[in-house]
Amino acid sequence: MFSKIFPINCLGCGAIDEFLCQSCVYAEVSHNPAQRPGFSFISGFKYEGLFASALGRLKNQSEYGYVNRFADALKNQIDFDSGIETLVPPSTNSAMRQRGFNPAASIAKKAGFKVTNKLRRIRQSDSQRGLDFQARQRNSNQLFELREQGEFLIFDDVVTTGATIREMIRAVEEQSGMVLGVFALCSTETKGANYE
Repeated sequence: MFSKIFPINCLGCGAIDEFLCQSCVYAEVSHNPAQRPGFSFISGFKYEGLFASALGRLKNQSEYGYVNRFADALKNQIDFDSGIETLVPPSTNSAMRQRGFNPAASIAKKAGFKVTNKLRRIRQSDSQRGLDFQARQRNSNQLFELREQGEFLIFDDVVTTGATIREMIRAVEEQSGMVLGVFALCSTETKGANYE
C-alpha cells in the first residue's frame, strides 16, 4: 500500500518495490580481504557505483530501506562470529539529529552482528568527506573511549583511509582489550584512500 503512494524502484535496474534488487546486488564487485596501515579487514564490496550511490542515499537522504538490502548482501558475502560483541563508530551529535539513526550500527545489527554501545564518542569531529590521509587521521584522533574491557569485532559501513578504525583499535587497546576482527560493508581501492 505504502509503495503505491510512494513508489520504490531499484537504484540499479528500476525494478518495482525494491531499493536494490537481488540481481543488482549480486552484480556488484566483491572486495574481501583488504589492508590499511595498522590493520587488515574483510570488506563485503567495493565502494563504487551502485553501492556508493545507495549508501549516499541512506546517509544523506535517510532512505532507511537500503539497510535491509545491505545487511542481506553482507550476510551472504562474509563470515563472522555473531556471538562476539561488535563495536561500530558512534555517530556525531549532528549526524544523529539529521538522520535519527546510525547507518553502520543499523546495517551491522540487521546483518547479525552483536552490536554493543561500549564505545563512546568523547569528542565531536568534522566530516571526513574530502579530507586526505593526514587530515582524516588528525580529525579522528582521540575520538572514542571504551567503557568496558573485552574482546570485540569492529564494523564500519565504509573504510577509506582507515582513520576511524585505527582510532577504534586504539581505544580498545588502551583499555587492554582485544580486537578479534575488522569488517566493513564497503571499502575503497587503496588508490582512492587519499594517502597523499
